[in-house]
Amino acid sequence: MKRYKLTDKAAPLIAGAVTAALFMLFYAIHGFYPFGERSVAWCDMDQQYVPLLMELKTVFSDGSLLLSRGGGMMNFYGVFLFFLSSPLSLLSLAVKNSDMIFFVNILLVIKTALSSASAQLYLGRVFPKLGTGFGVLMSVMYSAGGYVMMYYQNNMWIDMMIVFPLLMLSLFRLLEKGRWGAYTVCLAVCLLLNFYISFMVIVFVMMLGGAALYLCCEPQNRGSRAVRLILGDICAALISGVVWLPAFLQYTDSGRGNSLKEIYFGGYFIERNADKAALLAGSSLVLAGAVLCVVFRKSVRSGKGVLFSYGGVISLAGAFAEPVNKLLHTGSYQAYPLRYGFIVLLLVFSACGELLSERHELKKKRRAYMLTGAGLMLLAGVVTAAYTERRKLSSYANSLWVEPKAGIILSAVGLTGAAVYFICIYSFRRGHTSRLFTFAVMAAVVFGESFLSFGVNVAEINDTVPGFRRNAAAFARITDEEFVRIKAGKKYFYPNYAEGWGKYSIGHYTSLTDCGTLYALKRLGYSSHWMDMDSSGGTMLTDELLLNKYIIGSPVGKNTYYLPMNTEGGMAVYTDPNVLGGALISDTAPAELADFENVQRMEATGYIAEKLFGISGAVEKLSPDEAEGVEVSEKDGIITVDKQNEEKAELTYNIEVTGRKELYFDIFGNYSTDVEEDYYEAADIYVNGTRVQAAYPESYCCGILDLGTFEDESVEVKISVLRDISVSVFGVWLYDADRVNEALAAAETADVSVKGSKVKVGAVKGGYVYLPVAFSKGWSCSINGRKAPVIRTLGAFMAIEMPEGGSAELSFCPSGLRAGAVLSGAGLVMFVLLLIVIRRKKVSNTAGNAAKKCLYVLSAVTVGVFYIAAPVVWTAVNVISLIVGG
Repeated sequence: MKRYKLTDKAAPLIAGAVTAALFMLFYAIHGFYPFGERSVAWCDMDQQYVPLLMELKTVFSDGSLLLSRGGGMMNFYGVFLFFLSSPLSLLSLAVKNSDMIFFVNILLVIKTALSSASAQLYLGRVFPKLGTGFGVLMSVMYSAGGYVMMYYQNNMWIDMMIVFPLLMLSLFRLLEKGRWGAYTVCLAVCLLLNFYISFMVIVFVMMLGGAALYLCCEPQNRGSRAVRLILGDICAALISGVVWLPAFLQYTDSGRGNSLKEIYFGGYFIERNADKAALLAGSSLVLAGAVLCVVFRKSVRSGKGVLFSYGGVISLAGAFAEPVNKLLHTGSYQAYPLRYGFIVLLLVFSACGELLSERHELKKKRRAYMLTGAGLMLLAGVVTAAYTERRKLSSYANSLWVEPKAGIILSAVGLTGAAVYFICIYSFRRGHTSRLFTFAVMAAVVFGESFLSFGVNVAEINDTVPGFRRNAAAFARITDEEFVRIKAGKKYFYPNYAEGWGKYSIGHYTSLTDCGTLYALKRLGYSSHWMDMDSSGGTMLTDELLLNKYIIGSPVGKNTYYLPMNTEGGMAVYTDPNVLGGALISDTAPAELADFENVQRMEATGYIAEKLFGISGAVEKLSPDEAEGVEVSEKDGIITVDKQNEEKAELTYNIEVTGRKELYFDIFGNYSTDVEEDYYEAADIYVNGTRVQAAYPESYCCGILDLGTFEDESVEVKISVLRDISVSVFGVWLYDADRVNEALAAAETADVSVKGSKVKVGAVKGGYVYLPVAFSKGWSCSINGRKAPVIRTLGAFMAIEMPEGGSAELSFCPSGLRAGAVLSGAGLVMFVLLLIVIRRKKVSNTAGNAAKKCLYVLSAVTVGVFYIAAPVVWTAVNVISLIVGG
């Protein structure tokens, strides 16, 4: 008996060890670190998570948790809460930035091992008759299945996989024993670790809470347990106020600004099935479990069994109905269409745990063994064949979307695995097969599924290590520690890497990219798509105003104003000698720039040159000298480019350059966060017979194109039109850089320094100081010790009025942080007091009955809103739209 207890207590460690061993085995087979030079980082992990882990090191050295060095010095607090608030992120502090690309391999193993341990602890406590073997097996399925293999790039979501089983365990502890402290802490920790995924967790807790109270709690205890559950929810909400309040306010200011109709009511009722099926194919027990719940629905009598059977089946079915699925994703998603998938997995696995906890008397039947064995052999053949051809099935590893053909094949593999699971568990439940045989078969299926899922979704990703090292070498050459910025000549690196390497940049890419800054930079001509705000594009003047001093990689054309600083290694590094020595001081008041919103792109450069530097005519739009097979017209601010000849449609500009000038080309038409625009891939651009840019613009290159510097020469620019477009900006511009550079050299500037979340400004001359810092509601300013206003100007930047010889200090505190801290403090006090009071005082029947009704209604309403009203309203709106539109 003691031996069994020891094994039972060690089960979470066993589950974690098995999961870690599986990942290490897969790493060794496919050459990933520490057995090779490959990193699991790709897509969001490479673009966001790795550089943000690097930036976290800056936070703890001379940076700030509140203020980022990227995004024009945007609010970093919400970004931290979205990506880095897990205590496990602190492990990165012991890792060199140059090794961070490999560290995430180890961090993935640690997190998946912990999530397995957490799941086993939950399964072992909630289903004590399940047995250690089955519990470990399902815990490994939970953490080494399709969800992790496809979504691990968002490493912070795995933190939620660790906590969610503990939250469910604490819920049952509350219902059975009345102890609600652990539940409150777990719920608050969910919000701390990832406030975005916490929304989905809270929705499911709301749906399950009332049902669990009714099904899993003794009738005489329901009232007191209901009161504790509600108090736990309230305390958790208050305790986490310092998280969700400022995070929510930052989210509302982010670039996720599409209309409700577009993001929610658009699309089809059923879509993205290939992606969902591919994920579930890596954890096919969820499919078999749903069918088993239906088959054994009459024999499942325990409250837990009923709760998880119905909850699991409903949540799985809802995942395939987009009105439900989108609403669970807060209304929309760009990719990853089952972000709450780990919740569905745990619910269905819990139902299977109930089924495996009981069975009829063992009556071995040879047919059951033979049928299960035949199914396992078929699955082995199918998995082997799919793994051999994994490259053809790996569309997801290159695009984030599973191609239909690959989805069908992976679905077939998943259905085969589900069939084996079904036969295996059905036979075990009926007493036809032994526990050991059932365990062995399930273990074989788990290994096969996880091995294939890793092979298809992880092993086939592009190798990101060479690019990381090339960029690291380029950043290492820039040792300037002053407040100046780095930009990319083209999309040579993901924007977050600039801040990751401790540099300042206007670029940034997370879901919290500020909408105002994003659109202001688009207006200035910088490249961006979705929430990816890049530093490439713009013009020399906008760069010089924003202190973009260093340029990594060459732009489209050869800009001879840039001085080569270091051209060794993989990418050249240039410097712009005309960048201002600090923030511009001007006599022009921000109020005089109120009509800035009426100009855009190259016009914005001309506007700034005239308004702030007194240079008129710095920008000249050129007209084409020849048009062959294409017609360009303009009406009411909309430029229409009509391709009239499929074989040849060209605009030719024959330009006589006098003196030294810069040439730019631009196509632009929409301020949005769309990934694609209908004017993308509209033209090929040629300069003096050489194609300098193909299929412009595109998502990664949609800023103003610098065609190069030309001096006293003839230049031919050809625009080969590829498709019809309607845009607001189209053409070639001549920029008189010499005249503007003279004005820049004569301009007065203020010294700017940054320390933590404070910016210090010192000015010899009085006037308006135009700070190249992104505006946010959390900024405050004091000049010579007195409070002064911060003025929003040029779309999304800041200005302050300084006296001669004045000094200013600007401080940043995110909106809602102070109020959230007050809520958290009040919540902690309330939590401690209630723990004492409720332990000593009995809950009245009146309060208990009211709390029960409240939870029952809440569960019913939540299910009704998400699983009934959502699809009905979606269908009604789309039917009405079709009728009205027709």
